[in-house]
Amino acid sequence: MVPKFAGTRAIPAAIAVLFVMLLAGCVAVPSTGTGVSDTALETQITEATPPSELAATVEINQTIDGETTTVREDVQFRADGASRIETADGTVIVSNGTTRWQYDRDADSAQRLEIDPNASSFLEGVYAQQQRYVERYEIESIDETTIDGRDAYRVAFEPAANESVGRSVSILVGNSEYVIPLERDDGDFDGADRSAETVDVWFDQEHLFPVKHRVAGDGVSLETTYRNLTVDPGFDDDRFEFEPPTDENGSESVDEIVLPSIESHETVDAADDAVPFAVGQPPAATVPDAFALEKVTSYEFPDEKRQQVTLSYRGDGETITVTTSDGPRLFARGGETVSIGDATGTIADTDEGTELERSCGGATADGDLYYSIFVSDGLSDSRQRALEIGRALEC
Repeated sequence: MVPKFAGTRAIPAAIAVLFVMLLAGCVAVPSTGTGVSDTALETQITEATPPSELAATVEINQTIDGETTTVREDVQFRADGASRIETADGTVIVSNGTTRWQYDRDADSAQRLEIDPNASSFLEGVYAQQQRYVERYEIESIDETTIDGRDAYRVAFEPAANESVGRSVSILVGNSEYVIPLERDDGDFDGADRSAETVDVWFDQEHLFPVKHRVAGDGVSLETTYRNLTVDPGFDDDRFEFEPPTDENGSESVDEIVLPSIESHETVDAADDAVPFAVGQPPAATVPDAFALEKVTSYEFPDEKRQQVTLSYRGDGETITVTTSDGPRLFARGGETVSIGDATGTIADTDEGTELERSCGGATADGDLYYSIFVSDGLSDSRQRALEIGRALEC
């Protein structure tokens, strides 16, 4: 699980909505049963392939501690990767499978993102996610029902031990990973893990498309429903083309977006080999005994000309991350100045915990090296712990 300020970046809401369907990869879980057998349905889900085209209105309801936010968007997807999303606020996202445009009607401006033409389409990703459910979880029960006028199977999955609804959800955009923060408008998520109690998926009986998906538990509910679903409506190609706006000089009014590439590594040494600097690793004595290294992840941000490696430690439901970067990060600015050995740094308290930033002048051939230490606030000594780790990391 990655705090949203630990080197990932939030994506525009409309793009996030496109991928909220995939969020349940982090969790699992309950329902009742009749009709098709578990084995038969598992086989059907595993062998299902996406339709050529799909159109719907996506409704996403997120409830945290009784506070509900609802988003609706009209979506059109093709299995070849083309897509079109239109939001209630006038934003239009169009992709032909190699280029994705996000257009703001009010500002008459657009953002352009080049995507990997070999990457899986959104429809392929949705079906692959359901297949992973079958592989990872036991089916607790199956109900035959209807949803939005379509015959459906409501499938409840058996909860896995120690599963939780995380603060954020990792997703894939092409070959790059992004994170959707799961939080209220005020940014509060209580700084604590929330247990997953139920995960239910409603599969359209004809196409095995997940027309509804719900994760709930511990004060959190995340629900996605595809309404007015139409399979293979017959789109014209021009639905997935976009003509960018121009300024008074006839030049395109376009901002280029470059997503970071993210790679997971089995060991710290493997990550160290992947980047042009030494990865900082906290001495064992500075990390509580209950914590274990859970993830080693390297990031490359082409637009910032920067790379980083984040080590994520987990224990007792809490998180410690240690990030080494060859450039200053844009997501952790501010805080008070503190002394760290012979150097200085900044430390700040956030809604989720404490984050410490420090730099090592001339540590790399191209300039400074930067360390960032995050300790979640479930640890009573989060501030002291962050400082201890920061002082133990050598330039």
